[in-house]
Amino acid sequence: MTENAINNEAIFYCMPMQRQTAKKMRIVDIVSGEFVKKEGMEPSYVVTPAKENVSRARIAGTIVNKYTSEDNNFASVTIDDSTATLRAKLWKEIALLQNVSAGDLVNVTGKVREYEGEIYIVPEIVRTITPDEESLFRLEILEQMKNRGAVIKASSKGTAQVPAQKVRTSPQPQTAPETAPAPQYEAEIETVGLDDENQKPSLRTTRVAPVAAQPQQAGENLRAKIMNIISQNPEGIKYAELMHQAGAPEEDMEDVVNELLGEGVCYEPMPGKIKKI
Repeated sequence: MTENAINNEAIFYCMPMQRQTAKKMRIVDIVSGEFVKKEGMEPSYVVTPAKENVSRARIAGTIVNKYTSEDNNFASVTIDDSTATLRAKLWKEIALLQNVSAGDLVNVTGKVREYEGEIYIVPEIVRTITPDEESLFRLEILEQMKNRGAVIKASSKGTAQVPAQKVRTSPQPQTAPETAPAPQYEAEIETVGLDDENQKPSLRTTRVAPVAAQPQQAGENLRAKIMNIISQNPEGIKYAELMHQAGAPEEDMEDVVNELLGEGVCYEPMPGKIKKI
């Protein structure tokens, strides 16, 4: 089986596709992992040195090399994030890599794949970033590693001891029933000011009316917007274009797209593209 055939597997319309959330990763943790090839609809993944299963990843780094075949049916870029290098490769539809060049700082989201011992990524989203964005990306990964290390350290000692947190609560009447509704009164804010008559400090109380809770409909609105965009593209739409038209952060897009794929409303006819069933 050719490498091209491996990355163009048939999609079965009757089965909802499980799409994994893209994890922010260092390249070294991807290329030094062990790739596990799965059959059918189950996604393949790489087992990192930290024992994480990663089928989709987000990486950030500098393009140090770019190649495009003469017939424009294949393109690849080599990305260096200072920990290691990794190639992003596309077949046939190579538009995602046409607008980037060697020297560009990029953020790439895609599926982790392996062929003849080389672990690479099939990009779904490729965008240029600033040095500040790259630094923030690295800091977020370091924070994740720190948290993961704390969990591993705790589990190696047996049962982790969670420190108690001090919570300040207002005294409750002992006779109040457990099902009693919360009292509807205004909040009182105490501030220290100057008495108008003798200019001495005095304690003032301001009563503030409660603010009615507003329902959070951002997720529902984004889902409706994404579905509308997908419906207007019956042949499917690339993730990069979908994200551009929706105007939403990549993390929010991930949640909605994963939900649509998990419900079987949409599917991926090819890496980096989504289509309504």
